Amino acid sequence: MTTPFYHQKGVTPSNTSEPPTIEGTFTHDSIPPDVDMLDDESEDLDKGGKNSSWAWDHFIQLSSDPKKPKSKCRHCGKEYACGKKKNGTSNMLNHLRYRCSKFIFKWDSKQKQLVMQPKTNEDNGKLITTSYNEEKCREALTRFVLLDEVPFKTIEGKGFKYMLGVFEPRFHVPCRTTIARDILQVYVDEKQKLKDFFVRNQQRVCLTTDTWTSIQNINYMCLTAHFVDSNWKLQKKILNFCPIANHKGDTIGKALETCLKSWGIERVFTVTVDNASSNNDAILYLSKIVNSWNGAIMNGNHMHLRCSAHILNLIVTEGLKDYHESISKIRNVVRYVRGSPARLQKFKSCAEREKISSKKLLCLDVPTRWNSTYLMLESAEKFQKAFERLEDHDTQYFREFCLGKDKGAPTSLDWEYARCFIKFLKVFFDTTLKFSGSLFVTSSTFFRQLCMVHSQLKNWCDSKYIFLKHMAENMRKKYDKYWGSYQVINPFLFIAILLDPRHKQRLLRYCFALLWGEDRANEVTSRVINTLNELYYQYKVIYFANMEADDNIPIANDMPVDSGEIDADSLFNSGYMKLIKETDGVDNKTEIKSSKYKILSYVARDILAIPVSTVVSESTFSTGGRILDSFQSSLSPRTVEALICTQNWLDSSSQISLGEMVNNMEELETEILGAVKDLSLEEN
Repeated sequence: MTTPFYHQKGVTPSNTSEPPTIEGTFTHDSIPPDVDMLDDESEDLDKGGKNSSWAWDHFIQLSSDPKKPKSKCRHCGKEYACGKKKNGTSNMLNHLRYRCSKFIFKWDSKQKQLVMQPKTNEDNGKLITTSYNEEKCREALTRFVLLDEVPFKTIEGKGFKYMLGVFEPRFHVPCRTTIARDILQVYVDEKQKLKDFFVRNQQRVCLTTDTWTSIQNINYMCLTAHFVDSNWKLQKKILNFCPIANHKGDTIGKALETCLKSWGIERVFTVTVDNASSNNDAILYLSKIVNSWNGAIMNGNHMHLRCSAHILNLIVTEGLKDYHESISKIRNVVRYVRGSPARLQKFKSCAEREKISSKKLLCLDVPTRWNSTYLMLESAEKFQKAFERLEDHDTQYFREFCLGKDKGAPTSLDWEYARCFIKFLKVFFDTTLKFSGSLFVTSSTFFRQLCMVHSQLKNWCDSKYIFLKHMAENMRKKYDKYWGSYQVINPFLFIAILLDPRHKQRLLRYCFALLWGEDRANEVTSRVINTLNELYYQYKVIYFANMEADDNIPIANDMPVDSGEIDADSLFNSGYMKLIKETDGVDNKTEIKSSKYKILSYVARDILAIPVSTVVSESTFSTGGRILDSFQSSLSPRTVEALICTQNWLDSSSQISLGEMVNNMEELETEILGAVKDLSLEEN
């Protein structure tokens, strides 16, 4: 016989047709969630109502002095005072929970259970022993709010509380105020750990900074530190997300100074910023400050780095200012098909009849994101025959696009133009993704991608299609403005090629000849080599001034030397190559096992840490500003900073994948359409 839940309000054994279960025959269903257990002063005799606490399922009220009522445990016979406000039912609940020797569901906080740990990205699942811990449950709930960016009100939702009650009945879900306090405490603790790391190791960092705006028009500055740690892991730590008065250079520069002082960071290698005149003033101000701290390299002359993804976005936007008529036609028919589930289902039927096996659904572009135009064309061109068949199977489509005066269905020539656009934009799409990566090294890929963009623009300027030639010429003008001369590109990005054993000096000279001609190639290569030598010897002074030369000079006796300078090709062709191990995976780093090449390892770590973009991939395609969502905008600046920073510190490896996001949305949409179709069939 199964005992019902008696812990619900207003439900007692007297409300049921079955007598209460006694003497150790209780099933798991008769054990109420611990949420009510924590309500020590449950409704009892003092309130003049029925005994609604579930403790009365296991206790009998004794007929004794009404001024001193008592109850008796059904299991072991232990008597307790009850009824008065000071007694309530808490003593009865604690008896059942911890002390009753015959209650089979007595909880032992020290008792551990054998459970299978779920599989994670890092390792496979394994068998572990665990026990209930209130603090760990609360910590896990705090991490859930932080990592998944859920609004605080979620934890007070009925469904959420019910779910946790099923998962772990003993856990009492705290209110949103308590969770907010827990988050701030986690933020304080994690910040102190990170600050101790920076101060203890005197870590040199590369910085990125960009600005955000809340829906209340409050300006925020996001400051992020990038560095390669002693284990050759690329690290990205958001230091501050603080409000600033305006976007003036002076304001940004002083805000950067304040943030760095609060963290105890004095050594700054580079600062990557958007291409705005105010940022030029901010970096000029900051370089003077860092120089006064003796933390700048080469007097801060190469501290300023322009955001490459932002520049590339400006170049592409310049070419797409005037959309071609073919793009407009395809956009119109895609908008029509996406206009209702019925239209989309009819279009899918046409695609099935044409035996089009593409799993990608149609997506409509967004005016402020040029990448969405590329994605729209890429998905639509695969369905050319489906659109042509739709003219015969959808009278409204035929009437609107084949007979209309203003609009027109895409012709075969339009689809040919679309495929040219796809090839054209794919180069910039892929390059932007590589520039804006935050989980892998980008400094060593910059120059290769630059050469690829240059080569593609040059080829398209000679295209037989007039509209593509016109686009490429417009983009080439913007390209020449920002990347047309080697003087406007930070030389540290060229050094990254020298430090990459796959490329070295020969590739550098070849690319310089490709970009700026043979005459300039040797001159620019010599300048880069000189910069590397200057950089190397400054690091020697900083890190190993008091050490013996034999212990720290990376060019040992078996390496050719000319006047004490580094010969890059000789260096990598010698024993140094044996110490290089390229690793795959998210870090995509070059690991230097440097017991001998200590100085060069410090140089390489700082060069590899340079980010060539200020923002992650989901933001780089947008021509609009970066805006906080409504939940983040509703919080105080201190709470916003705590949420954003702590989330990054707890899980800096997470990054949104645009391709994965689009695929998930497509799968979800397919499932929804299938469910709607099944529902309509049932109704008919």
